[in-house]
Amino acid sequence: MRLPALAILLSTGLLAFNAPAHAGQLDPDLAEVILNAPADSLISVWIETVTSHDAKDLKRSVASRAATPAEQHAIAWNELKHAAREQDGLVEHLNTLKARGRAERVKGHWIVNVVEAEIAADQFALLAKRNEIVNIYLKPTIALVEPLSEVEPAPQSPDSAMSNLQHIRAREAWAAGYTGAGRLICSFDTGVNGLHPALYSRWKGHDGDSAAAWFDPVMDQPFPHYFSYSPAHGTHTMGIMVGADPTTFDTVGVAPGAKWISAAVIDIPGASILDAFEWAADPDGNPNTVADVPDVINHSWGYTYISCLDIFYDAVDNTEAMGIVNIFSAGNVGPNQMTIVSPADRALDSIDCFAVGNLNHAIDQLAGNSSRGPSPCDALAIKPNVVAPGTSIRSCWYNYTTTRYNTMSGTSQAAPHVSGLVALLRQKNPNATVDEIKTAILTTTRRVIAWGGMPNNLYGWGEIDCLAALNALSSANPTSHLRVYDFDHAPILPGDTVRGAVLLQNLGALATSVTARLLATNSALTILDPNLTFGNIAQGSIVRSTDSLTVVVADTVTDGTLLSADFQIQRGAVNDTVLLHFITGDPPDKMLATHSGSRIRFTLSDFGAYGFGPMTYPFFPLPEGVGFTFDGLSNDLFEGGLMIGTGYSKVSSGVHSYLFEPDMDFKVAPSGQIQYLAPGPIAPQQTWAMFNDSNAKRPLGVLVTQESFLYDTPNDDFVILRYILKNVSGATLSNLHVGLFMDWDLSPNVNSNAGAYEPVGEFVWQAYYNGSTYSRYRGIKLLVGPQSAAGVIDFDVYRHWPPITEPQVGDGYSTDEKFGTMVSGFLYADINRTERDDCFSIVAAGPMTLANDQVDTVTFAVLAGTALEDVRDAALRAEALVTDVDDDPGDPTLPREFVLHQNYPNPFNPSTTISFDLPRRSRYRLEILNVLGQTLYEVESEAPAGRHDLAWDGAGYATGAYFYRLTVSKRSWTRKMMLLK
Repeated sequence: MRLPALAILLSTGLLAFNAPAHAGQLDPDLAEVILNAPADSLISVWIETVTSHDAKDLKRSVASRAATPAEQHAIAWNELKHAAREQDGLVEHLNTLKARGRAERVKGHWIVNVVEAEIAADQFALLAKRNEIVNIYLKPTIALVEPLSEVEPAPQSPDSAMSNLQHIRAREAWAAGYTGAGRLICSFDTGVNGLHPALYSRWKGHDGDSAAAWFDPVMDQPFPHYFSYSPAHGTHTMGIMVGADPTTFDTVGVAPGAKWISAAVIDIPGASILDAFEWAADPDGNPNTVADVPDVINHSWGYTYISCLDIFYDAVDNTEAMGIVNIFSAGNVGPNQMTIVSPADRALDSIDCFAVGNLNHAIDQLAGNSSRGPSPCDALAIKPNVVAPGTSIRSCWYNYTTTRYNTMSGTSQAAPHVSGLVALLRQKNPNATVDEIKTAILTTTRRVIAWGGMPNNLYGWGEIDCLAALNALSSANPTSHLRVYDFDHAPILPGDTVRGAVLLQNLGALATSVTARLLATNSALTILDPNLTFGNIAQGSIVRSTDSLTVVVADTVTDGTLLSADFQIQRGAVNDTVLLHFITGDPPDKMLATHSGSRIRFTLSDFGAYGFGPMTYPFFPLPEGVGFTFDGLSNDLFEGGLMIGTGYSKVSSGVHSYLFEPDMDFKVAPSGQIQYLAPGPIAPQQTWAMFNDSNAKRPLGVLVTQESFLYDTPNDDFVILRYILKNVSGATLSNLHVGLFMDWDLSPNVNSNAGAYEPVGEFVWQAYYNGSTYSRYRGIKLLVGPQSAAGVIDFDVYRHWPPITEPQVGDGYSTDEKFGTMVSGFLYADINRTERDDCFSIVAAGPMTLANDQVDTVTFAVLAGTALEDVRDAALRAEALVTDVDDDPGDPTLPREFVLHQNYPNPFNPSTTISFDLPRRSRYRLEILNVLGQTLYEVESEAPAGRHDLAWDGAGYATGAYFYRLTVSKRSWTRKMMLLK
């Protein structure tokens, strides 16, 4: 709907174009521009086309059909992409004009049915006659909702719960366990300084996919940065949403546990807001994944010259149909009525285009310049929707090296409070719909008598209340989640008739009338009785089928073969298909082996778990091992294990999920029992084992060959663990991460551990810390593989106040927490250096991609020493010893993959060496960039397979962070380095 004054078409324009009534119409402003433009002048326009669906209807329909955000996303994405095909004829016509020089920059959009283009003025008369066109508009100008003021820097405060956060009861929400952990916040803004200490660790791009975490359509730089046009705004607003400094514990964000992504498209010439909507709706470009899709988009912008335009409303509705909440600044053009900016101005109902006003929380009054309702679209509907603190808000400053925090005022500061609250609510109920989230916020607001009867056009429905909104939202996981827990049968020999019961576990809500059926998808299995009945399965319960499967195994299979068939589980009208596995021959027994060197004793298994010492033995039905001992001292290792994952819900692990429920996802492969060799072909002591992840809830299809190496003096203070990973899934495995978890307990009191990551030597250490001195150091170092995480993590998530978000392993180390730690970068590198608590170490490699049957290698060193320098020295010697593995018949010393290594030394002054591996002769380009993404140095050449070292001299550059980027065959890898003078 448009303003009445803008709805009047120029009569001269209509007469000039003589368009038929059923064809498209020209916006009056566009018609005026055309009449005064030369015939060949290119005019930027948005062409709105006929669409087969209504955005509001789509949002309602998807919400009724989908139970989870993943399902919502898939349904809406498919329908929007299908509807966008209706533009094909128009795009083809415009490309014809482009070939004739009468059009440029033709681009169709799918988030709304709009084609964006620059078209010659003399083409609009014919263009307007096309039946698929509804309207043609001048391309709207997108502008920032400018803050009211920038006041003098705020003092840095160790009490991070600022008054604005206290006012909305964010502190109480944190105490209840809701910090936004596991959730994702997006902003459309002016850019963000991704190096700010309170934002750096929370950026999602540290998981290795920067393109899915930072949208920079103008400069196309891979790391978040600010622009000179409006340098401060985007960093300040992002700080209000997620800001938390892991070193000083200074928290300025409502959701300090959430991660963030951002699109730099506001007040940036050449950027398209529709491109930003499409990017945010599917950041990684894969509609089957949703971990990249934000829970909320924070908007601090409006558009000029036209109001109440359905195109923008449709973009909002369509992203919300995909499960994404949109929150808008109301505007800073009060105190007059009907001043809400577009598109925050629409109000078809109480939760439509959620607009936030600026409450001066110090005096409990609406700020004078905060925009007021009613909506200018109908002069009746109430706006804003809610208010939040927006006056003198302390948050992150773009130029943090001189001023880490500053205060700003405006509805741009108010709206991020609400976006942060959305993350808290989604943490409580990840499956809550957009309307459920907004309703919980709207119906639990704080209201003051002096504000008058509510709702009204000043305060809307009132001020947000984090704790009240959380209490109002149901916590549930509304869907059941069934998985095969066990298949109970006798050992299988070729030719046998197998009878066995299946056990299902329900990890979600109550599942009723559960049945299952084994499908004939494996020619080596003849199914005689495929059906099973389970009845009702409560959340957390394990239920055995009341009947048994009967299957004949072909006598032609060989002993030790793994046979798999589709197993369809039905709960109500929902079918889930998983794999059920049959292993012929006696399943190998789980076994342990122990290295016993001059200084180290270390017990390993053939199923990816380590330790088994006296402190952990009660939880494993195996002969007791020694754990990990050094120099004759007692066992230091409570538990260790391998973790492999491709996503938050797909992790295979040898690490407990819960203390009394071992998560033994790895199964000994046929003939894969652990072997101890002394001496071995490479080291004085070696072990070898092979296992797969067929026991996992969602198997990845990885076969792991595990090797360990223990040496004599002087290299007797570390053990090398090498993992040769083979993809046997039948499909490509992407985003693969491999992590080593070690829960060291280095004193009689487990709560006296500390640790950190050391850049010099590139290793993680833990030690006993008595409050003044350290002793009994143990560590991990990644020797082979691209590093994705390194840190020491506190088991007690509420140890710090305000909370530094860490995996809540006190109540279980869940699958998503395991993957989260493997992609956490250096988030936990230094926050527990001086803690005295129960901690664990994690070092991980990734992301990697394995095609079917492809092999790759990841290698770690487990280190020990009396002092930190001992461990550092062991780390350097271990790196010198390790060699890669090559399954190909070629030179085994050549690298198997492209790897960009961390520069050495780092930090450096003034020169450093950058090393990279090429598995084959390739052309490469190496660039040095500053934090703005500007290239300072570049070399392009061709080199043979092998490791290559290039030196860079930073003598002419200032102290600070720099990036180096290697590009080979259109693929790029980027790492950070520090120049310290």
